[in-house]
Amino acid sequence: MLTFSELDTHFERLYEDNVSGKINDERLAKMSKNCEQEQGENAAKVKALKSELRKVGGQLMTADNFLETIRRYTNARELSQRMVTELIDHIDVYHAENVGGQTVQRITIFYNCIGAFTVPEHESIPEADVRLKTRKGVALSYSQAKAG
Repeated sequence: MLTFSELDTHFERLYEDNVSGKINDERLAKMSKNCEQEQGENAAKVKALKSELRKVGGQLMTADNFLETIRRYTNARELSQRMVTELIDHIDVYHAENVGGQTVQRITIFYNCIGAFTVPEHESIPEADVRLKTRKGVALSYSQAKAG
């Protein structure tokens, strides 16, 4: 793969060879078309790589930064533009469907640093379980689970 400047130089030489009679017009047209095609492909690759670089650069938030940001918004009552920008990478919105007479639309939120995750149902979240080590060989356990 040639660089942009190398392709330009190559094209200039082709033109000079055509003017000097070394190659005919038909050959120049064919070779210049190939150069332009390669230049277009290179431009598309550069654009895609720059886009990927911007995306990766925007995801440089570390887990610690993410947790710090989450803690800052723990008691928030309203969603602000700043919160969305700091916490969310992107949101996928799917087509609305009719399920049991109701319109349902699924969305997936991809958070910075951690991606998408499913919030567990309240029933599946384990109760707090605290273990205290008192002395060697003795452990005290406290659980909020109700005794039956």
